[in-house]
Amino acid sequence: MKLQLKENWWFVALTVALLAGFVYLIDQADQLRDQIAVLSEQNLILTEKTEHLSYVNDLAIEFSMDPAIVILIDRFSREYMKNGGPEWRLVRTPEFMSYIMLSLIYVESKGNTHAVGDGGKARGLTQIWVSTAKEYGDVTAEQLHRPETNLSFAFKHFQHLLQKYRGNLALALYAWNRGPGKVDRLLVYGESPQNGYAKKVYEAALMNNRELLTGSSR
Repeated sequence: MKLQLKENWWFVALTVALLAGFVYLIDQADQLRDQIAVLSEQNLILTEKTEHLSYVNDLAIEFSMDPAIVILIDRFSREYMKNGGPEWRLVRTPEFMSYIMLSLIYVESKGNTHAVGDGGKARGLTQIWVSTAKEYGDVTAEQLHRPETNLSFAFKHFQHLLQKYRGNLALALYAWNRGPGKVDRLLVYGESPQNGYAKKVYEAALMNNRELLTGSSR
């Protein structure tokens, strides 16, 4: 009887030990799955960052532009298009907007932050007029030589032009170059505002990269 009781206790002890080991293995497996999930997420984030850096680097090379400027343009493009309305109907993607802005800068200043034009009226990367920038906030001519400041006002003005001309990208570009007052007067009299500027911007984009203007994206 005692021997049988002892054997039963050993059986119970072994069963408990096996169950404890099984529970431990399940717990370890759950922790391992959690760790794999975290590593997978981190790997995805790292991959996205690497791809984005590659995208920025490619644009910097294509347009012979400082990568820091490309990063700013990409950031503004995504911010403005995130909650964009019908004014962006022809722009389609943040990448496309970045190409347009990079092409505009290429035409206006070749990426020279110190560029001055139109007798001192136009400043910086986008050669936005000081008087135009002041319509959107307090800014000085010297401040417009700072890339982030210049691009901040340039994007505000460009969105305004797209809204004014209901998403017509060509008219927005003509108005950027000639001024909306001049473009409006020509339109009122049934004349074309075309002066070759939009073509120059498109050609700059085509020269540096052909993909986005034909509908494909990165």
